[in-house]
Amino acid sequence: MEIDVYALFKATPGLVVFVVIGLGYFLGKLSIRGFELGPTGGVLLVGLLFGHFGFEGIPLVGMIGFTIFIYSVGLQAGPRFFNVLREDGVKYISLALTVAVSSVIMLWMLATAFNLDNSLGAGILAGALTSTPTLVGAQNAVDVGIARLAEGITSQQALQNISVGYAITYVFGTVGLILIVKFAPKILRLDLAKEAQRYAKEKGYHETEKRFAKGLPVVRGYEIEEGAEILGKTRAEIEARRDLKLALVRIKRGSKIIRLEPDGELAVGDMLAIMAPLDVHAYLREQPGLKMGILDPDLLESSVTSADVIVTKDAVVGRSISDLRAPEEYGCFVTHVRRTQIQLPAEGSTVLQKGDVVTLVGNTEQLEILAELLGEIERDVVETDLVSFALGISGGLLLGKISIKLGAVAVGIGSAGGLLLMGILMGFLRSLSPTFGRVPPAARFVLMELGLMFFMVNVGLSAGGGVVEALVSVGPVVILSGIVVLMTPVILGYLLGIFVLKLNPAVLLGALTGAMTSTPALTAVQEAAKSSMPALGYAGTYAFANVLLTVAGTIIMTL
Repeated sequence: MEIDVYALFKATPGLVVFVVIGLGYFLGKLSIRGFELGPTGGVLLVGLLFGHFGFEGIPLVGMIGFTIFIYSVGLQAGPRFFNVLREDGVKYISLALTVAVSSVIMLWMLATAFNLDNSLGAGILAGALTSTPTLVGAQNAVDVGIARLAEGITSQQALQNISVGYAITYVFGTVGLILIVKFAPKILRLDLAKEAQRYAKEKGYHETEKRFAKGLPVVRGYEIEEGAEILGKTRAEIEARRDLKLALVRIKRGSKIIRLEPDGELAVGDMLAIMAPLDVHAYLREQPGLKMGILDPDLLESSVTSADVIVTKDAVVGRSISDLRAPEEYGCFVTHVRRTQIQLPAEGSTVLQKGDVVTLVGNTEQLEILAELLGEIERDVVETDLVSFALGISGGLLLGKISIKLGAVAVGIGSAGGLLLMGILMGFLRSLSPTFGRVPPAARFVLMELGLMFFMVNVGLSAGGGVVEALVSVGPVVILSGIVVLMTPVILGYLLGIFVLKLNPAVLLGALTGAMTSTPALTAVQEAAKSSMPALGYAGTYAFANVLLTVAGTIIMTL
């Protein structure tokens, strides 16, 4: 039996879609000297290859992918978006605006100088900034008819030009930004690691200090004997030590479990159930006057668990982790903090925001009390509210259909803008009422990632047929324009951040990668800084940048 693979793929577009996604994801995960192209780039390149050989996807799948992706972007940004507007986020908003506006202006100037039509220019902008929201906004402007197309350019040609421009400049944009953040500190004679340490010290982070808070905490039993260092110390004094991350889960005096108040002192013969990481226990074992290995059932009858908690309560938003007094009041530890899928330092100085996912470890009963104070335990949210999800998307699509007549011109935000705004609104309402519109982070990630892959498959396949011709005819101009569009907002954003906003260089570079929605570049900054401090800047600009860069794609198509 012979199988004509080419004919099989030509006759089965669904097979093409999933083969491209699978191969593209695999390609994107390959690491060459620490550099990964990423799933988006991998799927794009494989899609270009298949498209070059005449294979086609399913346009409806691409449209559904675009819809789910851009709405999920809004859902993710919603809880954080309005916090950015209210707080010291003015600096981060200014930075994100500078990146978006300067890149649009520079692209318009280059398109005018080189006589490039706006559809190719929009693709260059999206690829140079490695911004899928920009690509979505540009293509949507064509789909809904608000784009101003050059004479002789059909809607189908415009969509292909956008895809081609994006495909040619995407790889250069990804690699270029990583190279910039790696070599710029050397050119500017910046010690990024030192700057990150300085910022950490100013803000009360302790990344550079030797700490014992490594690994998951466990409970061990001890008995206080004569000569113990902690003899006569109060509970508050012991739990407040920064070099020892521990919590006194239970205290037994004589035959009774007692509740020792913060100002209560420890005495000889007291038996302690101490929750701490293993290296803290190793340290305590070496301390004189502390007898380890107490196996008292009453003392150790305590279960330790962990849970991811989504911050939704206004009472804790804007408060630092140390303000929670988790070890002292609840016998719990904060081990991780994630914001917009980025890991932040789980330090006492880290300020919590709506939508943050906080990992707690501690006694089961006490952990649930603390979780209720913060918001809701993520493990309890296992079902996606598809009613609100579908109605939210429907509302976004309807909102995108609304236009206002200004003379003879109808002005609207298009489907991309409508979906994004509705997603932000639904995400924000979800942060106010945890029972509303449940979309667990894991489910949102799958929806967002799969939607993006469906969209990117069609971008690659549609661009594949014209990418070689474009490289031959205008390739050098497109690549040069992409490099200039990439460099301009980085340079202007850095100057603004240093001289006007007075941001720390390490945090500023992280914020610039967030303003360009480039997670690979953030990784490069953190490696250069040997610190997670740049992630704070990334989280500050990312949510707002997604909105601005979507609008940027639409604006380019209307010029």
